[in-house]
Amino acid sequence: MKAGVLTGPQRIEIRRVPVPEMAPGMLKIRISACGVCGSDIHMWKAGKGWSPEPLDNFHMGHEFCGVVVDPGDSGFQIGDRVTFWANLYCGKCDMCRAGKEHLCRDVHGTNYIGFVCNGGYAEYFVGKAGNAYKLPDTVSDVAAGLIDPLMVAYHAVRQSSLKLHDKVLVVGSGIIAQLIGGLAKKAGASALAMSRIDERQTGKAREIGDFDAYFDGNDPDRAAKMQEASEGGFDVVFEAVGAGESLAACMDGVKPGGEIVMIGNSMTPTVPFELNRAVLHEVRLTGSVSCTRKEFTETIDLIAKGIIDAEKYVTGILPLDQLQHAFEKQISPAESVLKTVIRL
Repeated sequence: MKAGVLTGPQRIEIRRVPVPEMAPGMLKIRISACGVCGSDIHMWKAGKGWSPEPLDNFHMGHEFCGVVVDPGDSGFQIGDRVTFWANLYCGKCDMCRAGKEHLCRDVHGTNYIGFVCNGGYAEYFVGKAGNAYKLPDTVSDVAAGLIDPLMVAYHAVRQSSLKLHDKVLVVGSGIIAQLIGGLAKKAGASALAMSRIDERQTGKAREIGDFDAYFDGNDPDRAAKMQEASEGGFDVVFEAVGAGESLAACMDGVKPGGEIVMIGNSMTPTVPFELNRAVLHEVRLTGSVSCTRKEFTETIDLIAKGIIDAEKYVTGILPLDQLQHAFEKQISPAESVLKTVIRL
């Protein structure tokens, strides 16, 4: 089969590799589509995945869907359209038993399909049937490529204290930031603003029209402008970048007694933070990662019922043969890429 193999830093080659073998508890699908994620970009830049041992012909991709060609001993049927929850949870630890599989003791934020094992940038995939979910006919292959970022956004909004008429600020302009904005508006935000450091990804946000205001994250007067525009600060602020400067922007925008929900993953072990300011203003800090298994099914339902139009966030659809080009476009300052889906 063809696969987009990660061969080195910023290098993907389309190669012929063996079709994965079946095993008990597994099912095989022919992949239809796979979304390009920011996590993939980080691994692409590094030239390796998260597996402690090198993998033969390692190919990434965790935002994929496909058609069952071999159901094995599962309850699925040949021809079923399915997607996979990439979280390789153990199912046995205290977190898993409590229904918090996203906090599984074995996951550590990296034990995912396409991170520690081969993923969806290929013609076929074999994985645990327990991680597969049937797709309704109202969820297209392209829309299925956005289930993963939407689940992250959905969990973050549910983790927050957001209530009707709250003022909301999203720091970041990527796909998760924009999906959070769309969900926050539907959840009753009376004012929705974005803080960003450039305009590269905001074209789609302005086209969709969920955000009421935009702040320049590089503006030295951003704190005063945020506080003035929100009449004293935002009730809930979502951090969707994962950097010290973006967390500082959150502190500039949040009101005393407000909440900052942190979704972005830092590329460094630590980031600077104004602890005293958070303490003295009683700012609540809430972490948010992935989603629960129940929320994953609810995310599929959000798309299936038309509550979220996932396809409107897509800025490019490319074939597998152009996977390297898709990654290059994602990081190019000359491109306005928000979300790319690879069709197979």
